[in-house]
Amino acid sequence: MTQMSNYHTLGVRRIINCFETYTLLGGAILPEEVRQAMEEADKSYAWIWDLNERAGRKIAELTGADAAFVTPGAFAALAMSAAVCMVGRDPEKMRQLPDTNGMKNEFIIQRCLRDFQYDRSMTVAGGKLIEVGDEQSGCTSEQIEAAIGEKTAALHYFVHGVTGNFASENCNIVPLEEVLNMGRRHNLPVLVDAAFQCYPLDGLSKYAAMGADAVAYSSKYFGGPNTAGLLLGKKELVESVALHSFIGQEGGPEGKEAVRGWDLRRYSSVFRGYKQDRSSIMGAVAALERHLHRMKDPEKALEPARRRIDVLVGTLTDVPNVKLTVFDSRDRVDPLQIGLQITLMNRTAKDASDVVTELLNGDPEIWLGSSENTLIINATSFRGLDLFRDGDEEIIADRLKCILGR
Repeated sequence: MTQMSNYHTLGVRRIINCFETYTLLGGAILPEEVRQAMEEADKSYAWIWDLNERAGRKIAELTGADAAFVTPGAFAALAMSAAVCMVGRDPEKMRQLPDTNGMKNEFIIQRCLRDFQYDRSMTVAGGKLIEVGDEQSGCTSEQIEAAIGEKTAALHYFVHGVTGNFASENCNIVPLEEVLNMGRRHNLPVLVDAAFQCYPLDGLSKYAAMGADAVAYSSKYFGGPNTAGLLLGKKELVESVALHSFIGQEGGPEGKEAVRGWDLRRYSSVFRGYKQDRSSIMGAVAALERHLHRMKDPEKALEPARRRIDVLVGTLTDVPNVKLTVFDSRDRVDPLQIGLQITLMNRTAKDASDVVTELLNGDPEIWLGSSENTLIINATSFRGLDLFRDGDEEIIADRLKCILGR
């Protein structure tokens, strides 16, 4: 039976996600503890500057970082960090952004580590990306050194791949350790995009511990709201980012009395539009606490997903001309992914694609992947989050049994 949702009041179909924690689907399904924290925050007011400051202290304590700040996403964390690298806390220059004429405004990045959706965060406040090396063969330390000049504001590094290693064996990457050394030699900050490096758990601490000035994470990868991210790093930079935030221009460190004068000239942040709710800040903290506790015992954390896959297998076992293959974190590259492959025997890739399309056209929509003549159902994300809720496995199984049993 189709489960109704409030989306139907708008004519929008609910989606059962067997794919991944994509932003276009709204991020993660929020765990109960996270939802409770967010709902409680929505019930009363709080002074956002205080809330963000105390949340940052808690996150820094949990991760071992010098300082932390909840941002409206990892992209925003990088964008505001880039602004700090160009203008610091200078109120005149803050008002000038995104006009960076006369400022240090260049951010060096290895060409083979470019990710065009995210590294353009360096340019939001007027920065300019300087690409070095080759997209295919990679980069050398000498090439990065040669690119450093009077206009260099910072070095940018994207931690690529599920395990933090670049996927291509043929692409030579200058490792973060060497980039950090260059930053120290030239007195340049290093900004690290580690958006999904929340497992193994040391991914939430090691980059800041290595000496990165700013490290950005997306909260959706550890079960937090899609509208929140974490910035970890050195105290001076992180505290400056707070001044560049949407609230810094009105309620900065001078305290609540500053609002009475409405003297906005001192800050005038270009990031006024990067707003946050009380709930997203509290949700990020609650999600991080839950994730750090839950992932101390990942096998236990994944048991609910295994039970959902068992239901799918039990329902589909008798369907003719299909081969069921359970994949598990114990034997896959993605260490926390649990799922099921359904191979359509004697059928083509188009047949599998047609099944995917039919599932997309149903209500609720069911999103899953396919490869050649095989359907792929993920019960958890590659970071171990449950992708669909209890009861959804029965809907998936019934729909597949109907389609595949024809």
